[in-house]
Amino acid sequence: MLVKRLMADPALRFSETGRNLLRLLALHALRKEEWEVIISNVPPHCSDIVADLARQFADLWSEFAERIGEDVARIG
Repeated sequence: MLVKRLMADPALRFSETGRNLLRLLALHALRKEEWEVIISNVPPHCSDIVADLARQFADLWSEFAERIGEDVARIG
């Protein structure tokens, strides 16, 4: 629901960077059931690599969130 609201924001929709962000957010906005299907279909021989990549991406998203929060605090 929040992603849909952001998708309507012209400041995001009308810039390449904004559209990239919206695509990333939409890709991650899956329901729990959809994540379960993905998890159950990761081949066992790939699970360590997929888990490692997921952790790396989680770290990147966490850093992204912190930096966005810092920018808001600095501007506000």
